[in-house]
Amino acid sequence: MPNFRLPVENMQLLSQPKGFTYTTTSDVAETVVTITQFMEEGVKTSFVVELYDAYVEFNGTATSSSMLVPAGSGYSEEGVYITSISIINATAGENARIRGIVWGR
Repeated sequence: MPNFRLPVENMQLLSQPKGFTYTTTSDVAETVVTITQFMEEGVKTSFVVELYDAYVEFNGTATSSSMLVPAGSGYSEEGVYITSISIINATAGENARIRGIVWGR
C-alpha cells in the first residue's frame, strides 16, 4: 500500500513529470519505470493498460495478488509516494502494455 502524503506536501508544485510506455516481454514481473532515476518522489500517477490485463504494483514487484487492471481501463491516484511501478501479465503468453505519467518533485 502506498504511503499517503500530508496535505501541505500535496500543495507543492509537481515540477517533474515522467511519461512512460512499456510492453511486457515475458510472464515474470517487470519494472515499468524506476521513478527515482528521474525525480526524488512521484506523488501522482495516471495510466492505462492498453493491451491485455495486467497486475500492477507500486514500490515493489508485481504478483497475482497486486492490483488487477483490465485491458482498456486505467487508474489515477494522487497524494501517494511512488518510487517504482512494476507489472506482470494476468494471462500467461499475453504481453500487456501500459502507458501513463507520473508527476513529482
